[in-house]
Amino acid sequence: LLAFGQSNGICLGHAVLAINGADVNRRPTAYRKDVQEFLGNPANSPVAIRFSRLWLSSNKKLMMASMFHSLFAIGSQLSPEQGSSGIEVLETDTFKVHCFQTLTGMKFVVLADPRQSGIEALLHKIYEICLDFALKNPFYSLEMPIRCELLDQHLKLALEVAEKAGLFVPGS
Repeated sequence: LLAFGQSNGICLGHAVLAINGADVNRRPTAYRKDVQEFLGNPANSPVAIRFSRLWLSSNKKLMMASMFHSLFAIGSQLSPEQGSSGIEVLETDTFKVHCFQTLTGMKFVVLADPRQSGIEALLHKIYEICLDFALKNPFYSLEMPIRCELLDQHLKLALEVAEKAGLFVPGS
């Protein structure tokens, strides 16, 4: 069953992130110039393509983070449970928002398919990676964006390992 604008499970607004494991959007690759030409050439088949939604600008990320922070605070204040820590999972028909808040108040948020499992373990792994490459770094300033190539590499590796382990198989 396909929705309007959807073809083979790829929705409108999605972009090619990687071809055969080589990033397309973030860094220049051999595929960046001629993605359509590369994909149109039958000699390049079979091809492994990774799709995702387009990346958000820094302003949109800040806006969304501040909206979630407000919802989180409202949720913790309006909760019928005494001493509620806030939103851990927010579920809709089409996605789930998972949040892990550390003891220091830092929040890690993941949007996922409602059928995906293992997101809590992934959030804890992301936190461990951030501890190792940002929070233990004496030059990192709290409340500032984390810009670290090693952090990016380890996060990407953690996502790939989780994907291969089957954590992102819907319904598993």
